Amino acid sequence: MTAARHIIGAALSTAVLCGTLHAEDDPFLSAETQQLRFREAFSYAFKEDQRGIEVGVEVFGKKEQRRLFGDKIGDYATLDVAITNNSPFRLHLSDFEVFNAGEKKPLAKDDLNEVVRDIDPGGGGNKDHMRMAILRSALATKSLQNIIVEPGATVQGVVFVREGKLDKKAELFVRLQNLKRFAFLEYRIPFRSK
Repeated sequence: MTAARHIIGAALSTAVLCGTLHAEDDPFLSAETQQLRFREAFSYAFKEDQRGIEVGVEVFGKKEQRRLFGDKIGDYATLDVAITNNSPFRLHLSDFEVFNAGEKKPLAKDDLNEVVRDIDPGGGGNKDHMRMAILRSALATKSLQNIIVEPGATVQGVVFVREGKLDKKAELFVRLQNLKRFAFLEYRIPFRSK
């Protein structure tokens, strides 16, 4: 009985090892461990600074989309956004939207579930479910969120915009709340899409 358990244990270990080696070839599994390349907001091509608080934005290319998410993002443009807080105050990222140049109405924010469906990792069966779970996790952790930005910190995240709705010239609108004074700073950063 004990020998049988050792044989079964060894077989399971081999199966897990083979599965792990095979998983390294899967772009969705590889993307799971990839993070945004850390940059402070001042290093972005399109940026604005107010009172020591900088906001930067750039548009990712397809290669960076594949690195971060395992595949190109279908019908979405991906904006890389960073906020660097060089002030002594805690800030809350209370709102962010994307506008086409000259437009007063922001582009609709798509739910991350829509982005997942658009990417459609495929694979069939359990592989499909595993890839969907990995992709959902990657989108949730790598997307820009309404969070606190501590003094001296930089937060980064991805914003998804329908590519067909995004003009070559657009603006990122960001509203930050100073948590000590209940005051808001607003940024409108013009940028170019690729």
